[in-house]
Amino acid sequence: MEKKKLLLVTLGHMSCDVNGGALPAALPYLRAAHSLDYQATGGIMLAYSCLASLIQPIFGFWSDRHNKPWFIPVGILLAGTGICLLGFLGNYWLMCAAVAVSGVGSAFFHPEGARFANKVSGETKGTGLSLFSIGGNAGFIIGPLIVSVFCGAFGLHGLAIFLLIGATLASILFYQIFRLPGTGSSLDAGKASKKIDSQIAGENDWREFYKLLVVIVCRAMVFVGSNTFIPLYWVNEFGQSRSSGALALVIFGGFGIAFNLIGGFLADKLGFVKIIRIAFWLMFPAILIFGFVPGIYWAYAMLPFMGLVLYLSFSSQVALGQKLLAKNVGFASGITLGVASTLGGIAQPCLGWIADGSGLRSVFYCLASVALIGAVASLFLKKE
Repeated sequence: MEKKKLLLVTLGHMSCDVNGGALPAALPYLRAAHSLDYQATGGIMLAYSCLASLIQPIFGFWSDRHNKPWFIPVGILLAGTGICLLGFLGNYWLMCAAVAVSGVGSAFFHPEGARFANKVSGETKGTGLSLFSIGGNAGFIIGPLIVSVFCGAFGLHGLAIFLLIGATLASILFYQIFRLPGTGSSLDAGKASKKIDSQIAGENDWREFYKLLVVIVCRAMVFVGSNTFIPLYWVNEFGQSRSSGALALVIFGGFGIAFNLIGGFLADKLGFVKIIRIAFWLMFPAILIFGFVPGIYWAYAMLPFMGLVLYLSFSSQVALGQKLLAKNVGFASGITLGVASTLGGIAQPCLGWIADGSGLRSVFYCLASVALIGAVASLFLKKE
């Protein structure tokens, strides 16, 4: 494992995904400021997910053939710009366009970042991808905290802080990337690429990859749905403040980081498929129970279990996808991190429609059903 390079790309992951973490926490503020219903709120998440995800395989396919480290800082800058603009727009469709810009930035970053993390992880890919994922998970935690502080103080205009963060970290990473041996100059990059590509030589197993994709999409639907509706659950079901909704996301993601790292270590010992199955067969009852909790204290008590079931298998899914498409690791990263999330995001307006008609608890009953489908699908995965 090349620790310095892994640390660099992990920092990039954190500074990119801080914007993705900020968006769900900003939804209650947007809903209050612009009188949006749940369906329209889910549509904003869909706009982010679509471009953040659907075009990721294109960038992943490109990164498989050309070393593009500058995708990392450019993606961070675009992601922060989109969230910043969201705080200054009053038209719903312009807000969707702004979060789409942020989604494009995410699409720039993730395939190149995950491909790079795979290569520098050596033989411990479960651990390496977990550490890379921790950067993103930390961003998802920090994002709601920033929204709570700055939107609480300045309203939606407080989202301008994300442009400042994006520009600052993009500048730092751009400078550091091109100073680090093996990433900057084309000659060094070519030598490094040949060296580490030999570690991942293999064949593409498309049949098993399609099976895995079903599992990943189920997890993405539950994960995006939980991120979208947990803060709204706190505000509208339990009568808590918008800051409390953001805090719930922080607790959920904080435990998720710990379980993601544990899942990576266990995957290197037990195998990716076994961890995926364990996570999904715990996910169904956990999500179902979460929809039945009678009060706010029970809801807080369930957040660690939500973090366990939704984060434990994440790095295993990405690493297994890269293993199954060993000749196209960047493309596999774009699919597992991108298209799957889009398909998960597509469900959000539908879930919003259900929440408008039947209440927020019904959303979690639906998500539990999706988790059960994923659990059954995981049984068809072939063990390593």
